[in-house]
Order: sequence, then C-alpha cells, then structure tokens
Amino acid sequence: MAALLVDDEDLVVRLTPSEKIWGLHGNLRIRLAAIVSVAPDPKPWLRLRGWRMAGVNFTGRVMLGTRRHGGGYDFCILHGNRPAVQVDVASGRFSRLVICVPEGGDPQAEAARIAAAAGIAPSAPAS
Repeated sequence: MAALLVDDEDLVVRLTPSEKIWGLHGNLRIRLAAIVSVAPDPKPWLRLRGWRMAGVNFTGRVMLGTRRHGGGYDFCILHGNRPAVQVDVASGRFSRLVICVPEGGDPQAEAARIAAAAGIAPSAPAS
C-alpha cells in the first residue's frame, strides 16, 4: 500500500514494488510549498478526472498510475473502496494526487498531518 511521508521539505509518495510496476511510475516527491489543498476523500472513484494514460484501471477495484484531463495530469493509487487523501498541487508534473489510505487508516488524520506540514489548513472532505 502506498504511503504518504513527510521528508524535510517534501511530501513523498512511497509506492510498493507492485504499484511501481503496474502504475508505471516510481516514488514521487512533491515540495510541501507547492501544495495548495489537502482533503480527505471518502469516495475517490466518484471524483477521478480524465482518462487513464499510463498504468492500470479496473474501475471500482484498482487504479494505479497517471490520468490525463484538460487541466493536466493526476496521479492516482486506489484500491477497492478505501477512502483516499486528495492533494492539489500548484506546480509540477501532476496537478492532483489521489492516494488511498491503508486498511483501517484515517483519511482525515492523514490530510491534517500533510496540511500541517505544508503550513495550510486542511480542506473539508470532498463531496
């Protein structure tokens, strides 16, 4: 399961080996200063943007990789019906990260932790 880690001035999305293979991407590093909003997302499948560009997508089961839409690219790691954390970024390759939390994880606590590290207030859950 992907992990969201704060490392000095960066948010690191650490992927498992299988997520790297199927998502066609390695770990990501995003500057905390580039984060504009962080929100828990209880139903991330409903708010995915665009279409799969690289990686795999079996709707409702797994989405690993890059999605392209009119405003750029999103990076998603979704497993089943698990809630996720949505991170919107001002600059860089991806404009949004949607990363599910591990089994039993708390998306609100994860969003609050990342927002605090970025020096912003957490956003309300996506609806």
